[in-house]
Amino acid sequence: MLLVLLKCYELTKRLNNINEELQQQVREKHGALLQQATHAGRFDAALNNLAEDVQRIRSTGYKLKGQVDQQYQLIENQSKVLERLHELSHLLRSSKTLLTLTVKLKNTKDILKQAELHFELNELLEDPDLKNIEFVQSARAYAINSRQKIRNLTQMQLITGLQENNEPQIVNALKVFANFNTLEKSLDNLLTTFITDLEQSLKECFAGNDMSVLGKSEAAKTLSVSKNDGPNLRGPGKTPQLTTSQNFRAKFWKSMHWLIYDELYECCVQMQLLKKALEQVQRFGAAANNSEQFVQTGFWQAVQKLLKKSFSECPAHITQILQEGLSKLLSSVRGFESRCDGKFLFDEDLFTHLEVGYVSKCANNMKACLAGIDIPSNETVDSFIRVASTELSSSLVDTRLTNVVADVFISCSKDFCTKLEAQIKLGPDSVQVVDIPNVHQIQNTLLANVLYYFKDSTKRMLRDLGEQFDKSKSLARNDITKSLNQIDLLIYTILQQIMDSIVSTLNIIILSLHREPGLNSEKISTSGPSMYMKELQEFINRVWSNHVAPFEDKEIVSKCGHEVAKRCIEFFIHNLSILRPVSEVGRQRLKNDCLHMESALKPLCPNISTLGNSARLLRAMSFLIVLTPDELVKQNVGEDSLVPSYITLLLMFGHAEVALQSPHTTVNWSNERLIEWLEGHTNEREKLELISGALQRYRDNVRRKKSEQYDPVYPLMVEFFEKASKSGI
Repeated sequence: MLLVLLKCYELTKRLNNINEELQQQVREKHGALLQQATHAGRFDAALNNLAEDVQRIRSTGYKLKGQVDQQYQLIENQSKVLERLHELSHLLRSSKTLLTLTVKLKNTKDILKQAELHFELNELLEDPDLKNIEFVQSARAYAINSRQKIRNLTQMQLITGLQENNEPQIVNALKVFANFNTLEKSLDNLLTTFITDLEQSLKECFAGNDMSVLGKSEAAKTLSVSKNDGPNLRGPGKTPQLTTSQNFRAKFWKSMHWLIYDELYECCVQMQLLKKALEQVQRFGAAANNSEQFVQTGFWQAVQKLLKKSFSECPAHITQILQEGLSKLLSSVRGFESRCDGKFLFDEDLFTHLEVGYVSKCANNMKACLAGIDIPSNETVDSFIRVASTELSSSLVDTRLTNVVADVFISCSKDFCTKLEAQIKLGPDSVQVVDIPNVHQIQNTLLANVLYYFKDSTKRMLRDLGEQFDKSKSLARNDITKSLNQIDLLIYTILQQIMDSIVSTLNIIILSLHREPGLNSEKISTSGPSMYMKELQEFINRVWSNHVAPFEDKEIVSKCGHEVAKRCIEFFIHNLSILRPVSEVGRQRLKNDCLHMESALKPLCPNISTLGNSARLLRAMSFLIVLTPDELVKQNVGEDSLVPSYITLLLMFGHAEVALQSPHTTVNWSNERLIEWLEGHTNEREKLELISGALQRYRDNVRRKKSEQYDPVYPLMVEFFEKASKSGI
């Protein structure tokens, strides 16, 4: 309680202090407070005056608003009256125009002028207000009936103009439609008519009716047949009167050709004529241009869409006929495109779904010729080529189809080659050349001849189809020609094993040169060939006559013969170059043997000059074999030399003493080993290094023995070796 009293006392004290402070401030600012009170009184008086002014202005505004509203209402009423008068005036003018144009329409006989009048009447006839005016109903009805009659008549004139190729009539009809603002709609209806007729023709064609006969009757398109005239031949759903499947196919393809080559062509001609007529309708600007584009693209796209749909949705037996006779269909198509001068071209993918069946048919026909035959004969080849020629000839109407059929032919050719390849005999019995041909070799020869006959027949077929292949612009010719390389490979495989055996035997015979008696004798021998050369000649004549001549592919035989001849010459030259010792008389015999070698190779290569460097090297060898070391060292080296430098050096070894050993003797090689090494190393630098080793060893032996004199041939060999090394070989 005491605490509360103390707090009240303090609060009272503070309030007194604040009161005193406020009184003090009032005494100090007494003048300013009086001045502010005076101003507040004046401001209040001004506000009262302003409120009175605002009230007077508001009263004036109300009076002005009443005056404006009264005038606005008067003007609004007068405007409504004027609007009704204007509408009435417009209806009267429109009625007058309608009546005037209708009178002109009745007095006008020219359809084009009538169409121009209808162009002006179109808006009036569609005016809903005029429909409720009684005194114009008669004129309006006449105009509407006239418009319908003109449309129907113009539609007939357009169709007639297209059929009769009457361009002025078509132009007038288009102008009439343009005046009616129905140009695009009329063209759309015309397009629908064309597509409908084509669709109906396709149905008749699929039904087995002869379209070439039906298409000649104009009534079949424009007039309906009465009940007394018999059944309508072009009516859908009619049961085809067929006698045989072959008869149906004949009628089908005759009708299909007529449909594409004649009827579709006529439609395209009419469309081109329509396009040309549209170009003359200049006054209708963009509408004519759009319609022209519609005719050019819309029609052809619709035709292709119709054909694609019809071919994909036709009955199974029609699909089979289309697939198997795709070449006939494409023949008609390409003939149509050519007849249209390329203005209407079918899309490439339109007939691709039919290719599968056609290719299958071609493959079956070709494979049937090879079925059930283990070893095909020439008669089998003739049968196969006849079928292939027929299929390829039929496919030449289309580049794509030609390439596809060519691929089928190539595939069957590979099967044919594979079948023959399985019959080829390999092994020791098929490579022997020491006796007459055995059973295996005879079979291989027969197989090679059948392969060659197939290759020759194929080339003959391509020649017979040459002009058509060139016109088709396809890759079929090149592809088929390349596929024949497989046949060449098989024939070459059969021949190569015989050639390898021949080369092996030739090497053995030529190696006997080192055992030939009398080559180191000074006794002059007969001028005839050496014993080894006689054996060589007899072997080549016999083996070529018995084992190679029966092969009929003379081109491959000639290539193989040339290759064997080159290897024989190379082997002969290597053996001549390392032969030692040999006397001057022996060298003359070897020179004659070089000439006899040319005669011995005649069965392999009738014209030895065709061997090129090998023939020139053989003739050069007959010259070098009798030269002295002093003459040999003067021979050219490098690119200017026909004879390789190592051959010249080996010949110089033959003129040296026994101490200057041949390169193969220094390394304890036999003649056979050296010849094998020379044939296996084509780099002449390696051969010179072998010779360098022999020269180095000889020099070391001389120095070790402290001999005062080298073999007279050695310095010449060193000189020639250095010259050959510097030539950059």
